[in-house]
Amino acid sequence: MTIKQWNIPSQWQEPFVAKLTERGATGAVVNAALEAIDDKCKAEGEKPLALFGEPVPYAESVILPNTKAAAQSRVRAIALAVIGLIGMFLALWGWAEMRQDTDEVLGMAPAIPFAVGLLLVLGAAIADAVLGNKADVITSAPGTGQKGMALLLNKLAPWIIVLLTGIGMLLLYIRNN
Repeated sequence: MTIKQWNIPSQWQEPFVAKLTERGATGAVVNAALEAIDDKCKAEGEKPLALFGEPVPYAESVILPNTKAAAQSRVRAIALAVIGLIGMFLALWGWAEMRQDTDEVLGMAPAIPFAVGLLLVLGAAIADAVLGNKADVITSAPGTGQKGMALLLNKLAPWIIVLLTGIGMLLLYIRNN
């Protein structure tokens, strides 16, 4: 077995590895994280302290796969997706009623469900972007990157809901004109 030599100063690497290990990270997860840090340092020409800050707080911020933090991240992501979908249906319902010149829907102007729906759709997408990896459906080892389905579910899904809302509004507009 060969041990890879990282170009990461030991005074930064050792506390980082110790904290990840303390949190239950496997050797593969630690190696993937170190490789990602090493690659970024080489690409940027910087030291890890400049790029990632202090090692212990950075190690604490890493969401490890198959942990309670990963489960909480998944719950947040699913909740935001459900909020976005509810918003999409409200926005399209209000838009359809506004396009048909309906005065009242369930005792309120159709602009109300339309506006509330748009706020929910956009708010869920923005909240997902702000939360970053704290609202991911699929968590992976640090540094392994997100590919395929993980990228779609973690980063693009909320914005796809926004896009579908816009497409739905356009189709309703075309149908009613």
